[in-house]
Amino acid sequence: MVRRVLSVALCLIFVAATTAVFAEEPRHIEIRIINPSPGQKAESKESAQDKAMPVPAPGPSVQQDDISQMVRQSMPAVITVISGNRQGSGFFVSPDGLVLTNSHVIQSQSAQIRFPNGNSVAAMVLRNDPDKDLALLKANAGSNYPTLPMGDSDKAVQGESVITIGSPIGLEGTVTRGIISAIRKAPNGVTFIQIDAAINQGNSGGPLLNKAGQVIGINTGKPSQPGMERLGFAISINDAKRFIAP
Repeated sequence: MVRRVLSVALCLIFVAATTAVFAEEPRHIEIRIINPSPGQKAESKESAQDKAMPVPAPGPSVQQDDISQMVRQSMPAVITVISGNRQGSGFFVSPDGLVLTNSHVIQSQSAQIRFPNGNSVAAMVLRNDPDKDLALLKANAGSNYPTLPMGDSDKAVQGESVITIGSPIGLEGTVTRGIISAIRKAPNGVTFIQIDAAINQGNSGGPLLNKAGQVIGINTGKPSQPGMERLGFAISINDAKRFIAP
């Protein structure tokens, strides 16, 4: 179970932690606002394209049954990742066993992938980028794994409904719901989707889904300051796509 460290405008900090009582050194990332909420001032360096955020067309509201069905369809592709004494979440992106997760979940060049039914299989680390906090794993056995469809995070907008699935504190298959609070960018070019859906230790590496069941982000962290609630971040799936196929 792991927590990330994230810095927003020099003061928002996340802590990456290992399972049990072991913790990594804090990792600081400056993030500038892309689509500021009312009352927030964007950087003067922002381009016109950054400021021109798309406005979603009005449509029918999503019924609870639709959410339940989407979750049922998505759940088989979401797994628990165990590496050393760290535990997080991940999800299949290809039928032959490719898995996306966070880099800070990975402690060595190998991991165990545990399925919702309790079975597990060994996996190897194909690619690991601590700077972007992304890791790509490959299951050592099996095929025809269920996968999650990847969406387009460039189309994600403030106020959009989102769902997370993961294994907070080892509680596998946990679902939380919220909205996109803001979209922010780090100096290294990584885009972060800020959400108000609850994420906790163990959610790291799990999918952030839109109402169509498409992955638009990878849950990565929350503030470490006491009293901070419903404030989490996910790495955009478009950044992950570039990581998978550089």
